[in-house]
Amino acid sequence: MKKRTFLKLMSATTVTVLVAGGVYQAHGKGVFSTGKGPAYEPWHTWRTDEPEGSLALVRAAILAANPHNTQPWLFQVTESQIELYADISRHLGTMDPYFREMYIGLGCAIENMILAASANGYQYQLTLGSGTLTDLPPNAKLKRVATLKLSSGPVVIPPLYDAIPNRHTNRAVYDSNRSVESEVLETFQALFQSESDLKLFLFTSEAARHRFAAGTVRATEQIVADADMIHDSGRWFRPTWQELQKHRSGVHIDASGMTAMNRALAKVSPPISEETAHQAWIDATKITLASTPVLGLISVRDLYDQSQSLKAGQLWQRMHLWATTQGLAAQPINQLPEMVDRELQLGEEPRTAQFLAQLSGDPLWKPTFAFRLGYPTLEGLVSARRPVEDVVV
Repeated sequence: MKKRTFLKLMSATTVTVLVAGGVYQAHGKGVFSTGKGPAYEPWHTWRTDEPEGSLALVRAAILAANPHNTQPWLFQVTESQIELYADISRHLGTMDPYFREMYIGLGCAIENMILAASANGYQYQLTLGSGTLTDLPPNAKLKRVATLKLSSGPVVIPPLYDAIPNRHTNRAVYDSNRSVESEVLETFQALFQSESDLKLFLFTSEAARHRFAAGTVRATEQIVADADMIHDSGRWFRPTWQELQKHRSGVHIDASGMTAMNRALAKVSPPISEETAHQAWIDATKITLASTPVLGLISVRDLYDQSQSLKAGQLWQRMHLWATTQGLAAQPINQLPEMVDRELQLGEEPRTAQFLAQLSGDPLWKPTFAFRLGYPTLEGLVSARRPVEDVVV
């Protein structure tokens, strides 16, 4: 028997045994249900055929990027106005002690609402919250962060509107043999031209990317070594299919960037230890950054200003949507900005802030959002979303 034929038979036999022994378990753990179930319905029902008025804007908003898929938003909706609130109960704790990442995620939701406004026949007037991020009353549960005034207008479909349901974080390895064209990078820079308080830094040279990657890996190791940070991050991981469908938020294996085979094996295998999971995150960070042709920073003048944080989120959402239309993959990699916040909270020497200032070459700009861009080797898969009914107050 030829070696190739033998290997094919062995592969078929292995699959048969696995299926015969574990198909019941696989069904119970969502092996055959990637992207399916109630937790994913908002991606498919966001443009209903029935007239919904201003609620259509919320359906678009909840599909926005957000930190750790916490979905930290609530909406108060009338036909003439939408008020966006930060849901403090969905805060990341020591991973985001000053609510900076939360506000960036809320800014992403604002961008989707703006796109949906004109697509649904509304003109809008946006008012962003002002002041510092920590300007919260004691024991606050909600904080209004933006108001969108609405009036009747023509239906105009923005170019990025149709990309809303196709934008997904891609945590897989990118194509290291394909660089991102200079024209594409210039378009990203052009998105920031009208923003006096925001600046985009892109790193494409091997030396700059290596330094950026090494700093990000080091920050990841620091987070893993910080018991409070890793706990506050880990509580948003949904290890089982049932938990994901129950909470409809958080991070799940399906969106981890694994191959289909590895996802299936991970779902049916016994739970791994926390130490193993943490090391896997560090290793994945090293591997994925090594394959990434473009690393970037969105920077602001004041790291803890409400409106600048919201605008940073708007720009990231706009960037990611446009990247999606160009066939690009993207992923936030915010370990460095997270460590800036943590060192400040603990009163430690600002080593990470100093590193970022050296990396960008301009200490007047404060990096608030880090990301990677490239051409995908695997499809980015959907993350869970809570339904509109759960986020309207």
